[in-house]
Amino acid sequence: MTRLSLSFRPARLLTLATLLAAPTLLLSGCGSSGDAEQATAKTPAAASPAAPAAYAAVQVTAAPPAQALSLPGELESFYQTDITPRVSAYVRRVNVDIGDHVRAGQVLAELDAPELTAALNEALSKQKAAEATAQGSRGSYRRLRQTARTAGAVSPLAVDQARTLAASDSLAVVAARAHYRAAAQMAAYLRLTAPFAGTITERTAAPGALVSQGGAALFKLKQLSPLRLRVAVPETYVGQIKDGNPVQFTVRAFPGRTFTGKLTRTAGSVQAATRSEQVELDIPNPKEELKPGMFASASLPVQARANSLFVPKSAVVNTAERTYLIRVADGRTELVDVQLGDENAGQVQVFGKLRAGDVVLKSGNEEITARQPVQVTMR
Repeated sequence: MTRLSLSFRPARLLTLATLLAAPTLLLSGCGSSGDAEQATAKTPAAASPAAPAAYAAVQVTAAPPAQALSLPGELESFYQTDITPRVSAYVRRVNVDIGDHVRAGQVLAELDAPELTAALNEALSKQKAAEATAQGSRGSYRRLRQTARTAGAVSPLAVDQARTLAASDSLAVVAARAHYRAAAQMAAYLRLTAPFAGTITERTAAPGALVSQGGAALFKLKQLSPLRLRVAVPETYVGQIKDGNPVQFTVRAFPGRTFTGKLTRTAGSVQAATRSEQVELDIPNPKEELKPGMFASASLPVQARANSLFVPKSAVVNTAERTYLIRVADGRTELVDVQLGDENAGQVQVFGKLRAGDVVLKSGNEEITARQPVQVTMR
């Protein structure tokens, strides 16, 4: 019995050791699993590339245009200029104000510069002195020439010297007169005059103010009758432009009224950026109802042509530098310069490097740049 108990003791010891070690192994395994999960949780996921932005898009459509082409333009003064001082001086008197009608040559303001007045008086004195000297030299030469008729009375050398002195003094008179005219011209700049008949639209001059040559303009003068209207005619219709044709237009300030001008000048060249030609219309304005700077919509009679291109008005992007559409080709954007034409039911006629069926963004946005990847949804 004793031997049996001794033979089984190592097995019991092994079993006991195994049981004692099991919790430790279990805890170690749990710790390893938790650490692995924490390590997995701390490992950042691989960044996936951002998908291109999605925009609504439409196709460029072709349709026959209207019989009259509506073109935007802006009324301008036939002549306009800034009146600036030619000399440094003080403003002594201001004779006109904003809104005054002036005639050509009318004095707008008078300046005061004592040094110019003194220079003019000095030049006048030198001119008078030179004239007196020349008159005396000519008198002496005449007397010597008469005396020389008597043989031996006067030497020939004295006559020649008198003649030379008279000629020199006469040239001095010419120089003195030229100097006086220059001084008088400078003094004339103290009177600011209107170069043409018009209306004073701006005035910055005030009595006592110091003004300088090349400084700020004291007045802005504009001619209000007639006016100019400049519009850009698309290249498609350039062949239908003829000088002398009457053109009707409207302005927002007078809704329901139609004004008429005459096409008088064409630029003679098509601008590459907009594919259009600049033309000018003369606008009679006897009552001066129309003002420079007013926005006008001119209606240019044209012959209807097929396959004119139209897009939604919202697709056009207008900036200070250009007017363009955002075309999408091969998943990227292109900025296409266009010239606008007639509008009808939310659609606007466009002229540029486009074709019917081209895909353009329905809502143009200045923030979208060229070659930008985009996704489009046709509407």
